[in-house]
Amino acid sequence: MTDQSLIVELLELQAHVQGEEAARYHFEDVGGVQGARTVQVEAVQPLLLENLALRGCCEEAWVLSGKQQVAKENQQVAKDVTLHQALLRLPQYQTDLLLTFNQPPPDSRSSLGPENLSLPPWSLGDFEQLVTSLTLHNPNIFGPQ
Repeated sequence: MTDQSLIVELLELQAHVQGEEAARYHFEDVGGVQGARTVQVEAVQPLLLENLALRGCCEEAWVLSGKQQVAKENQQVAKDVTLHQALLRLPQYQTDLLLTFNQPPPDSRSSLGPENLSLPPWSLGDFEQLVTSLTLHNPNIFGPQ
């Protein structure tokens, strides 16, 4: 068991920001919601649409890596957490699809016995594979069009 998490959000399309700035906007927004003490973008790169299973409805896609200093609930000490975010922009559905992969520092592993560590933690490669293979089975998830 790890403290990793994967969050998938369907957000209103933020049409006032474009390109790399859209990825930065969502990263900073997540930091604000989580009460991050510091937010630092380390890299922003475009995803090639032809590599995406969602290429038919995705107009642009970005991957961002960065760090946020956050304290867990009921804790005073803030820790640096590495976040990887993928932003898939779906304007035909007025939606920004945001996937956030949270990679806590190695020392924050749960102090559970070895029997609970049978599954290795996810890697950035696992996250990228998820992002590129994501498919849309039912567009009604976005509401009436």
